[in-house]
Amino acid sequence: MKKIVFNTIKYLLLFSVGILIFWFLYRKFEWKEIADALKGLNYFWIVLSIIFGLLSQLSRAIRWKMLIKPMGYNPRLSNTFLSVLVLYFANLIIPRAGEVARCGVLAKTDKVPFTKLVGTVFVERLADTLMLFILTIIIFASNFSVILKFFEENPKITGNLLNLLNLKYILIFCLVIVLGIIGYRLLKKRLKKSSKKGRIVELKDQFVAGIKSIASMKGKWKFLGHTMFIFLMWLVMLYVVFLAYEPTKHMTLRAGMVVFLMGGLAMLAPIQGGIGPWHYMVVQTMILYGIEEKTGLIFALIAHSFTNLIYIIFGGIAVMILIFRYGSETIRFRSTPLVNSR
Repeated sequence: MKKIVFNTIKYLLLFSVGILIFWFLYRKFEWKEIADALKGLNYFWIVLSIIFGLLSQLSRAIRWKMLIKPMGYNPRLSNTFLSVLVLYFANLIIPRAGEVARCGVLAKTDKVPFTKLVGTVFVERLADTLMLFILTIIIFASNFSVILKFFEENPKITGNLLNLLNLKYILIFCLVIVLGIIGYRLLKKRLKKSSKKGRIVELKDQFVAGIKSIASMKGKWKFLGHTMFIFLMWLVMLYVVFLAYEPTKHMTLRAGMVVFLMGGLAMLAPIQGGIGPWHYMVVQTMILYGIEEKTGLIFALIAHSFTNLIYIIFGGIAVMILIFRYGSETIRFRSTPLVNSR
């Protein structure tokens, strides 16, 4: 109970911080300008953005199913797709809760052991992290001067990133690893005397089986292709919104890649939907390309709103379908430090 209360307070505080940043950015804004901007949008590109978003989620569902099949389970693609929709929906409610929610959904609908699913999610996140790392290097290398200028004009952000390399934090990180190893060994000794040892070992084996699924998976190049496709869809999902808004339709795809990357960095903050930090990073990046701050603020609001509207509408529909088919216990949202989903 204490943990639930603590997590609730923590996420409410973080959400409040995001709202405060959002309010600070838009406090002097004439909202009539937003209404006029919405009227002037080319909604063909907005619809295309929605399609790209759904395609990325469908690709993620197919990729996930590829990891599950080598373990002897063949979940329905419709259920896998619905669970992925729930992932994004849950993350808007509780940051980092989506991965637990989607594993819980598939464990209920297709009787795949929850711990094995967590193992496959771990593999997915390793693949995503590697792809993000490669993409970051490419974007940095091709837009080095622009990105360098961004950090020069935002010294606080630069300082926060450099603090991660501070000796103090490195020592703390090493200490955590050492304590983790000691704790693991002590726990291992206790398990030998515990009656629950068999169950815990079974869960560990299931988790490892989920991770090992990548080794026995057929079509590894197809898996890589889906990983690349997911990131491509995320990028063009944002970029076509530039084309929908008259003052930004001249922005190049190369510029869109930098905005995409900087917005992605803001999503590292454990705030629902990245509200506040995402808007700030996107606006500051667009200023480097000669976009007026007011124009950038309008664009950021439009892009963020439509993106999250996709997650809310289709995620909500997925929740209702799953509850109708399998009952309310199919949907459970809990916070997890597993990953940072987009």
